[in-house]
Amino acid sequence: MPQRLYRDIIPDPANRTLYLAIGSTAIDVMAYSPLEDNSLFTATIELNPAETSHSAAVEEAVYDNPLLLADFKRVVIVSRQLHHATAPSYVTEQGVDYTDAMMRPAASASPSQQMIIDELPLLEASMVHYMESDLYNFLGRTFNQPKIIHRLSVITRYAHGTHRAAGSLTTHVNITPGHTDVVIYKGTQLLLVNTFDTPTEVDTLYYIQACREITSTPRENPVIISGDRELREKVMPLLRRYIPTVMPAVFPAAMFRSGGQTAMNTPTDLVVLPLCE
Repeated sequence: MPQRLYRDIIPDPANRTLYLAIGSTAIDVMAYSPLEDNSLFTATIELNPAETSHSAAVEEAVYDNPLLLADFKRVVIVSRQLHHATAPSYVTEQGVDYTDAMMRPAASASPSQQMIIDELPLLEASMVHYMESDLYNFLGRTFNQPKIIHRLSVITRYAHGTHRAAGSLTTHVNITPGHTDVVIYKGTQLLLVNTFDTPTEVDTLYYIQACREITSTPRENPVIISGDRELREKVMPLLRRYIPTVMPAVFPAAMFRSGGQTAMNTPTDLVVLPLCE
């Protein structure tokens, strides 16, 4: 029986922000205060696969863990939904209806799903993503004005905001079990951002190389890799056979101070979010 998260786990929730990353099988939880060292709290709540829908499973998980309903300073929700597409700024500038008409087919979203737009203002683009309406409405009525952001928006903002010194056409890669995120930009132009299914290290290598070819990235331009450390250590030697400069991403010092090893074991889309909001 999984351990529940009760309110007394965090005695001062009003001083912390609650971050929830909602995936298909689990919710990753992080609570954090930038004003207090060693304030980081993390947990993972598995969703009940027997529930009638994904929304129902999330609702059950939230109500079964009273800590999530405590009076936090803010609530930020990271969506790990698969229905997403990148829109150049000129599309979203035409308004919500136009954006939806253009991007819903590109994101393979159903008519019943709720559209959410994350602006990427420094990259002249937006991430347009979709969430089941039942889940979107549940989150809105359960939490006090929660901010919802797509995981790829987090990865993109962090890559562009912290690694611009690495230069344009650097390949930013984030590896998680079974998936690889790739972000490539040129100055203020976002050239590519996507998540690929990569069950093996060879698959990861293939998609990184394919993305560099699509964006005409020169061989000498570096690759910076974040994410699962064990997978990263397997992929980097393979990449170095073809790319001269392959580097692990430097873990952010501010988040290390917040939780040390706990922070380093937190999924990238959660642990870097406070640094790029």
